[in-house]
Formats: sequence, C-alpha cells, structure tokens
Amino acid sequence: MAYLNILVAIPTYRNDGRTIRFTLEGLTKQTYKDFSVLILYKPSEGDRTLEVVEEFKKYLDIMVIYQNEGYIEEAMNLIYSNANADLLLTIDDDNIPDPNWVLDHKKFHEKYEMLGVARGKVIRKNQNLNNKKLLKDFAKKIIYRQFSELFDGYSGYLTIYGIPNDRPVRSAGDLIKTITVAAENMSVKREVYKDFRLPCHTLRGFHHENILTLHAIMKGYFTAEINGGVEKEIERMNYGVKKDSLSTPTTLKGRINLIAEHYLFPYASNLMGFKPRDLRFIRKLLLLSYRGLEKEAVKLGLDLAIKGIEEGLEPRNIRERLKLGLDSIVQGEINI
Repeated sequence: MAYLNILVAIPTYRNDGRTIRFTLEGLTKQTYKDFSVLILYKPSEGDRTLEVVEEFKKYLDIMVIYQNEGYIEEAMNLIYSNANADLLLTIDDDNIPDPNWVLDHKKFHEKYEMLGVARGKVIRKNQNLNNKKLLKDFAKKIIYRQFSELFDGYSGYLTIYGIPNDRPVRSAGDLIKTITVAAENMSVKREVYKDFRLPCHTLRGFHHENILTLHAIMKGYFTAEINGGVEKEIERMNYGVKKDSLSTPTTLKGRINLIAEHYLFPYASNLMGFKPRDLRFIRKLLLLSYRGLEKEAVKLGLDLAIKGIEEGLEPRNIRERLKLGLDSIVQGEINI
C-alpha cells in the first residue's frame, strides 16, 4: 500500500481541558509522528478546553472545528464530512494512547487492504460489569442467530433481529472480526467513511459505530478488533469532569437510555440495508424476561424500531419519540 495520510479526530464537549490534556500529551509521544489532529469542539459556558488545545499547537498539527448543535452522532458526521485523510483515527477526550497507537493502526490497514474499520485494545478504568455487558450476556442465550453468511467468523455480529450480539470465536491470527467497534479507539479507511453519515436518531449514540461497520461490510470490507493500538481509559470524574460518560452513564436515565437504544438498533440496521426479521417474536420473548423500568426501556426501543421500519419514520422523528418515551419512563433518581 502507498503512503497513508493520517488524521486523528477527537470529539469533545464540556471537558474543560481536564482530561483531553492527557490525550494530547499521548499524541505528542507517538513513535509515528506523521499525522494531523482534528478537535471537534462543542462549546459550553466557561469551558477552557481550547486553552489547553492551544498549548499543544506547538507540538501537534491541530485544526479545530466547532459543533454548534446536536449530539454525538452530529459530532461524528462533522468529523466524517471534514476529514479527507486516507486513514481516520478517532479517540475519546478521556483516553491516553500508547506510544505505538497510531503506528499499530497504520500497520494493520497496510497489511489488510480490505480492513475497513478497526478497533484497538482499551485498558478499562475498571472491570465492573455495566449495562452493556449484562445485556450482551442475556442476548447470548436467546438472540443468537446471525443475519447472514456475511457474518461468518465474526465475534461481534448482527442477528436476524437486527440487534448486535457477541459470541466467542477463534482469533484469525492478529485480529478478530467484529462489527462491535468503539469510536474511542477506531480507525477507518477513507473509502468507508467518506460517503457515510449517521442517521442521527438517538440521544447517546449507542452502537453508532456498528452502523459504520455495517456500511463497511455492505461495501465489501471487513471490520475487526486488532491486536494492538492500545489506549488507557481515564476516570474522568477523578479530574473534575462533570459531564457523564455516554457509554457508561451513572444516572438512571442514562442507563435506561442505553437499554432503549440497544433495542432500537434494528431501525438503523434496516436503514443500512439489513432488514430485521421476526421482531414481534423477539419482542414477546424479551418482555417476558425483563422487569420494571428495564422492561419499559426494552419495550420503548423495540416498539420504536418496529414503528419506524413499518411506517418509514424519519430519524429526527425517532429521536423525538425516544426522548419523550424516556421522559415518561424515568421519574426521579431511582436505582434499577
């Protein structure tokens, strides 16, 4: 493969410069240094993130783009539309890249021409189970059939219901095929991201990366977790970052939101050309298996997916209904 032009993108909002400093420091220590940086910045009152970014402009080739409205899906779309590099890497503003992070991603994309999207390794701030893990353990028991042979050999794959799931598979050498990547540590070839935009139908963007991987697969690429590209996750609240994590929320509404968005994914799957099957069957089965607010969240997600597919609802309409549904489910800060 010829020379790869590389861009590292960091979406940030209400970080106040507290942890993104460590992310940028990590980028200055990369063994491979021929890359530029894009900061996708959503302003907030009193935020000092750009002051920290300015400090690093003497060490890194940094461009700042402003996000004036929307959520994480809009942020990622701004990154996809403004990037033009051969290889786009994304990292969260509370992760620290290993010195070989950029180099590892570069090497894997050079080695595997049809690797469309890659996920690097992440050293977690803790190993406690979260809602996403619990959901996947439950899914392994009942939501298991893969959508088609396109997902043969995939650890993270798409089920016939249009819901992502994980299963154990043998590693194919130095990578494992999966659709379940994460934008906190992701690399994407230009041929995959340049004609891609997220539908913007959720609030927390749960599984938005899986929409990208489905797009890549439809274009004939494969997606995988690589044995490399290591990052360390920081506990943002230890550094005074008040904004809750999108993927590991601490509030009741945030946790309920993730459950609803997990089961809303068939709507996105359908938009990407993978039409779900037997959604009403799996709805009945799931509602027998959940209780309380979790059951209401599952019902909200699946009902929105079914209605959205059958009636052809626009993404913005789905988002509005999701917000209203969550507001009606959650009353106060009650533990699940």
